Amino acid sequence: MSSCRVGLHLAACLLNISEARKKSIVENIAKAALLERNGQRHPEVSVLNVFSDPEYNRSVITIAASIDELGLAENLVLSVPGCSVFLFGEADLPEKRPLVQRRKQLGWFTRRDFSTLKSDLGAAPARRCGLTACFRAL
Repeated sequence: MSSCRVGLHLAACLLNISEARKKSIVENIAKAALLERNGQRHPEVSVLNVFSDPEYNRSVITIAASIDELGLAENLVLSVPGCSVFLFGEADLPEKRPLVQRRKQLGWFTRRDFSTLKSDLGAAPARRCGLTACFRAL
């Protein structure tokens, strides 16, 4: 982060992508997270890490941003077709549910039909592919 303001509240985002073998796709999604709606680079958004596992064809992109920039989720939904976003922690207003509770309520690990799952923003996640983002205020 380029800011050194005391008391800056951060939000973390973990983007889980069903792609790791096509590096350009993963890189384009990471770049989309850094841009504002007007296409300019956002000064308070950083990609902290990109981890790709080609064997399982999965990638995780870790992003940090000012909590004031939770519009990042909306930007991703607009920039990446098929993106689904689930909010938890401080970003999950007004409930502020922790990730474990959200996953249990959604039946995340036991669900077989993902087409009926309602995301907070964007499309319903696909069973075999897609991009799912979880946002949490730190």
